[in-house]
Amino acid sequence: MLLSIGDLQEQILIQLPSDPVRGAETAVRSARLRGGSAANVAAIDAEGGGGPRFVGQVGDDGIGRVLAADLRSRGVETLIRHVGGTGVVVTMVGGKSRSRLVDRGASRRLSLVEPSVLDGVSQIYFAASAFVDDPLASAVDRLMAEIRDRAIPVVIGGPGPADLAQIGERHFLELIAAAEPDAVVLNRAEHSALGIPAREAITGARCTVVTAGARPTLVMEGTAGAASVPVPPVEVIHDRTGVGDGFVAGFMASRRTGADGVAATHAGHRIAAKVLGQLGPSIGN
Repeated sequence: MLLSIGDLQEQILIQLPSDPVRGAETAVRSARLRGGSAANVAAIDAEGGGGPRFVGQVGDDGIGRVLAADLRSRGVETLIRHVGGTGVVVTMVGGKSRSRLVDRGASRRLSLVEPSVLDGVSQIYFAASAFVDDPLASAVDRLMAEIRDRAIPVVIGGPGPADLAQIGERHFLELIAAAEPDAVVLNRAEHSALGIPAREAITGARCTVVTAGARPTLVMEGTAGAASVPVPPVEVIHDRTGVGDGFVAGFMASRRTGADGVAATHAGHRIAAKVLGQLGPSIGN
């Protein structure tokens, strides 16, 4: 069973036909989606036939209950606390520009994660954001000792610019060295922001995976050096929202079967392609 711990929020996607003009009305297309990397990975894993468990916190409000029900409807076992207000991420896309407005809400205010959430778990996913803000970061830190005792493989996502600004490059690298995760999955910009040469693994991680959009993904595992894994051509039907979470879900599902980093990366590419054919973080099952 996959366990995913972290963010669950509402995501509002706004597609702009052109740059808005101040004082004028601009017609746009919009969609309300599920946000939060941890929740998205769990949902996509469930859609692919897994039986994941998600642990997190959302608001004690209507949208929080809708988001929790959506996960359950997809086959995710949910251990969700409802306190405060549900967070929202507004993503605006237009031309070649993409910007995000973020209100984390209750998602990082989870103060206690019981060790019992690990029962029956064979693999764990943490987005880097789970280690950034208290009280969630402290709750995860306490859980890590139990995870190490049970020798459960962990996959950690890369820190985006805002999270990296809070946690710091040195702290994140020290976290990876101490956690010794099965894999770290991050994009090229995140890898570069850590001050690491392009084809160098992150110390402590058994496997380092660096995605680069449509360009080949680099996989660094063992002593063989960096393997370049091509990304099959795919048409973006709606938007790329959730494609990184789809890659992680596919990579982790393959890794659970014992696949090496290259084979798991091919699986990640296949699931990411399915997400690109949908509106939002879903493979459409």
